[in-house]
Amino acid sequence: AVTGLMPADPQPGIEALKPGLGVKYLISKFNSLWGIEEMATWSKPQPGEPLPMLNYNVGTDAVLSNHNVDLVGAFIDGFIRFEQAGTYLLAVQHNDGVRLTISGEQIYEDGIVAPDRFSPNLEVQIETPGWYPIALLYYEKKNTSTLELYWQPPGAEEFVFVPAEAFAHLPEEETS
Repeated sequence: AVTGLMPADPQPGIEALKPGLGVKYLISKFNSLWGIEEMATWSKPQPGEPLPMLNYNVGTDAVLSNHNVDLVGAFIDGFIRFEQAGTYLLAVQHNDGVRLTISGEQIYEDGIVAPDRFSPNLEVQIETPGWYPIALLYYEKKNTSTLELYWQPPGAEEFVFVPAEAFAHLPEEETS
């Protein structure tokens, strides 16, 4: 189990938060998560429409909130709200590569090009309810795309999509 995760400090003010997760895109032929990070050192990722939740199993349609159907890299970030203390099980279904980080701690990484697949159950121990920083690095190379995040909160009997109300982000400052 992952332990010792700390909520955002200070907790973001509810008036500052916007629904969903922020996302920025790079368009290129990626074969690894490292390739996205490397490209971001010389090409600025472009902001996209926020992602209300992570429930994208779209086949050959557009990847996430991007209009491209292939060759998409995404930097996704914001906050996830854990309403109660206890053990949460998380699971990621993805195609192609993904890295999930909560409060700066890598929870899961599978960076290879492959068909839809699930992570193992990821056990996360939450001691303090609240908003926790969350980030995902994701890419889709070609054909179909999937990025889904499920959880089983303490006391729940089954996995469900992490609901939209559990995600929020701080909007980027507009610069002229």
